[in-house]
Amino acid sequence: MRIFWSVAAAWLCVSVIAAAQEPTSPALVGYRNHEDFSAAVKKLDDSDLAEVVSLGKSAGGRDVWLITIGKDKDKKPALAVVGNVQGSHLSGGELALRMAEQLIVNADKDEVKKLLEQVTLYIIPRPDPDGSEKCFARPFRVPAGNDRKTDDDRDFAFGEDPPNDLNGDGFITQMRIEDPAGTLMPHPDDPRVLITADPKKNERGKYRILSEGIDDDHDEQWNEDAGDGVAFDRNFTFNYKPFTPNTGPNAVSEPECRAVADFFFDHPHIAAVFTFSLDDNLFHTWKPNSQTEKERIKKNILGSDATAADFIAETYRKIHGGSDAPSPPDGHGQFSRWSYFHFGRWSLNARSWWVPKSEAKKEEAKDDDKDEAKKDDPKKEEKKSSGEKRGSEQINLLNWLAANKIDGFVAWKEIKHPDFPNQKVEVGGFKPLVDLNPPAAELDKLAEKHVTFLQKLPDFLPKLELREFSAEALGGGVYRVKVTVANSGYLPTMPEMGSVNGIPYPLQVELQVPKDTVFVQGSPRSEINRLAGVTGKSERTWLIRLPGDGKLPEGFEFKVRAWAPAVGEAVAK
Repeated sequence: MRIFWSVAAAWLCVSVIAAAQEPTSPALVGYRNHEDFSAAVKKLDDSDLAEVVSLGKSAGGRDVWLITIGKDKDKKPALAVVGNVQGSHLSGGELALRMAEQLIVNADKDEVKKLLEQVTLYIIPRPDPDGSEKCFARPFRVPAGNDRKTDDDRDFAFGEDPPNDLNGDGFITQMRIEDPAGTLMPHPDDPRVLITADPKKNERGKYRILSEGIDDDHDEQWNEDAGDGVAFDRNFTFNYKPFTPNTGPNAVSEPECRAVADFFFDHPHIAAVFTFSLDDNLFHTWKPNSQTEKERIKKNILGSDATAADFIAETYRKIHGGSDAPSPPDGHGQFSRWSYFHFGRWSLNARSWWVPKSEAKKEEAKDDDKDEAKKDDPKKEEKKSSGEKRGSEQINLLNWLAANKIDGFVAWKEIKHPDFPNQKVEVGGFKPLVDLNPPAAELDKLAEKHVTFLQKLPDFLPKLELREFSAEALGGGVYRVKVTVANSGYLPTMPEMGSVNGIPYPLQVELQVPKDTVFVQGSPRSEINRLAGVTGKSERTWLIRLPGDGKLPEGFEFKVRAWAPAVGEAVAK
């Protein structure tokens, strides 16, 4: 027995040492896996101001959390905040959660009180919990979708050609292969970066690039089928692309997508959706196209909506303070576009962070070294930048990593590759996610900026007013009742796209009268499809005849009520 326990203890020590030596990803320092993230979410349920529930389970069985902040939640308009719709964009989920935490901590402050008096907040911090959790799995790589096993190359085999960690460093990076037919060449300022050679400049390519791995299924393609699941941000109905990797068998096929979509449709008082997404339309606003506005299927933001969205985006940019935001990548089936085109709400989307512009760090030489250098070569000058624009983002990323002392690049190192026995193959490149998420130390300050923006949003929402209300007795129990329904808020009562797709509830206008009153002109309830912002108004006139002797019941007052779930209500009497 003693021998057994000695062996067990030795094995445990070896295991602990091995675990301690396992590589960690610099991109994940300070970020939380699903277990820790869920614990932080559930802790918010201790507050009287918040309620935490699960909207459902992901394909991998993980909870999709909803945080509701505010009281009388169904009696006023709501704002939805959605975290990282792309699993690898971990900062979006962290920011959404930290925003909730900051709002609860600062609940006694006037700005927060005003916000919660005007709106209810629905926060879904990690709508894609499977994709987020994959970021923490070894070897570290950039994941694409949820835990569903998929046939990404459509050859009736599932996940048979995933990437491989060939150099054993714990990261899936890239392979550069020397090839006379290659189209890539080293950057003149930094050979770690490859750029496309331009034959017009008499440039010749030397390399081609593949992701790190071998051709497991021997189809002369590399890592094309990781069985990488269905991506939340590729599975929604607008511009959905079937038969492409990570989109799913059909739109909204995934349980996490259905859970979020069902929640939105079940809560018509949601007025606007703020999403942390690479489909950034606050620094890169969506552009209308007057040539296509009359087409049946709308693919561009409508002109009247674009004007309002641009104004709100300007407010965001001032609060954020950033510049040179990268352009959004091309996409399809995106949640952000669905929110506007198919859910019919204002869709505001922020990348929130990107690698800032960074200059190469200059090494300060000692005075003795400078003197020696001058003796060796008096004409020697410091190396200057070539001015090459190609690869500038990668050069900037290298500079930023160096300035912040982040070990985010794997130096190119030659390996023996079974698929390229007669060619030089090197493995290296940027470590996964270092360019997508900020250092965790920056998250709280970023969250504060987004809370400030969130507090501004109710100022833009429509505000109903009932003006010039009158009830004129015409004799014989006949009355003429008039009212003007006006919108004094900046935004219209719904986006024009909402009017087109018919999803948001229109305004209802109702006149309350004694029982058995006859409506000679007008009806007890009518609709106003949409009121423009600031100057929008609509007049309503009723001609009614009271029952019996034509006298109003004692203490009765005519009352007009106008309301819509995403707008609120106004009453006049």
